[in-house]
Amino acid sequence: MQIQLDLSVAPYQLFPRVDELEIEIAAGTFLKQSQVRIMGAGGSIQDPDKTTVTIDLVPLGQKFDRTSALLISNRFLRKKVPIKSSIFGDYDVTYVHYPGLPSSVPNIPGSLGPISSNEYPFGANVHNGSHPKISSKIIAIIALSAVVLVLMCFGICIICKYKGRQKPHGTGHASNSSNTRKTGMRSSFSSMTSSTASFPSTIATCPRTVKTFSISELEKATDKFSFNRIIGEGGYGRVYRGIVEDGVEVAVKLLTGKHQNRDREFIAEVEMLSRLHHRNLVKLVGICVERSTRCLVFELVPNGSVESHLHGPDKIYGPLDFDTRMKIALGAARGLAYLHEDANPHVIHRDFKASNVLLENDFTAKVADFGLAKEASEGIEHISTQVMGTFGYVAPEYAMTGHLLVKSDVYSYGVVLLELLSGRKPVDMTQPPGSENLVTWARPLLTNREGLQLLADPSLPAASRDLEKLGKAAAIASMCVHVEAAQRPFMGEVVQALKLIYSGGNEETCSGSLGGGGGTPTEEEESPWNDGGRSCSWNDDSDAPSWPRVPGAPRVGYGSDP
Repeated sequence: MQIQLDLSVAPYQLFPRVDELEIEIAAGTFLKQSQVRIMGAGGSIQDPDKTTVTIDLVPLGQKFDRTSALLISNRFLRKKVPIKSSIFGDYDVTYVHYPGLPSSVPNIPGSLGPISSNEYPFGANVHNGSHPKISSKIIAIIALSAVVLVLMCFGICIICKYKGRQKPHGTGHASNSSNTRKTGMRSSFSSMTSSTASFPSTIATCPRTVKTFSISELEKATDKFSFNRIIGEGGYGRVYRGIVEDGVEVAVKLLTGKHQNRDREFIAEVEMLSRLHHRNLVKLVGICVERSTRCLVFELVPNGSVESHLHGPDKIYGPLDFDTRMKIALGAARGLAYLHEDANPHVIHRDFKASNVLLENDFTAKVADFGLAKEASEGIEHISTQVMGTFGYVAPEYAMTGHLLVKSDVYSYGVVLLELLSGRKPVDMTQPPGSENLVTWARPLLTNREGLQLLADPSLPAASRDLEKLGKAAAIASMCVHVEAAQRPFMGEVVQALKLIYSGGNEETCSGSLGGGGGTPTEEEESPWNDGGRSCSWNDDSDAPSWPRVPGAPRVGYGSDP
């Protein structure tokens, strides 16, 4: 694969640091440094203060598979290959070429279109009548000059090649560096002397956040993808528990099938997770793209998921107490708030559900599975897209219109919060008629004390069943699953509200990537949900909880629409 870049640094600044550029390109494309070969560099035609660099990316086998080629091509064309701007400045992609990929050569401004019958090449004005002829003497001079120029170029190439063979091995690196700094000769003629040559590597490969694994490494880590190593399964494939060579436990997600969505979801998840970093998001450790195999390697989150603890095999360890459920709810809310408010560009998860909220041993929640995630640019009200997600979690406006909003994720979060409070599945066909859907069943129960007692999970330990806190959490869930998307809160506001319920909600600072609400105020008094600790209270003369009304904040309705 060949790529041409325009770097906003002069050639004399680039030549001493070509090794570092190779490392940067390798890290940004998930390749080894030996696969990156800088074939030539010189002053840009448009701007002599810029450098045009031609780069060859070489596959380890005979060729790149289509998924790898698309992934690398997209990263360059979208300028998602990080290159140190302090050293190399900004860059523009001139073209990306690889057989089988769509043409990515941009249109050249001012290029000539088809020549009409009344026009001549180069815009020459030709008049009828006699024309002065070029003398044979001038033609001879031009021809002789051209021959001399060709011979000079050929001679320089021969000399360079001869000198390269005569250099001692011990001084080859120093000589090459010296020649490059003084004359740029190596860069100018490297493509002529050797099609596979690359600059000598003198700098060790820098650490990368995403590692490339071979299939043999992952087979060794998972006992050849043993059935006994399976810790999860879904429509995408299976997840295996493994131990890589450095002793770190990982979860290996093996994508199966050859359907067209597999590669799209693989690329989407790699793109997302390689740039998203938050304590409440699962961390991508590495990838494997070899032959038809597609694997994602994650940090191991060892304590199952919300789904497995509420409805699956982890129920044998006993029911979760109320504080643990609120800790999980708060952690998951923080992860979504980061995606919606702090990630650049913002991200809509699109498949938030109980099985995608993984749990650490201390029940810290981590949001997982970004195969369906979508970027949401600033200022765009909604994204029109094919409806995807899991039945029971999909927001009504998204299901009916295909209009995807950040508030669509908020609805899905509300369903998970209702699961945590009630212990019921989002859709349970074993329930009596009319009660199969969790949201439909729960709505009328959120209006009074007796309803809350029916809503609460029967397995919830009595000692931890605080009706006051349960009412507050139920009110948050009620707003999140509001039929009108505009009436749902933002996830940052949900975080602030949950911090008033969970006793350990303020144990973490809210700055940077560890922020509680992604961009929301960190002080409780600034929260639109706060009224000095009385955000939801039971009045003596009313069974319904009352919420404060704050200008500019979404109205917190409890029960039927006003």
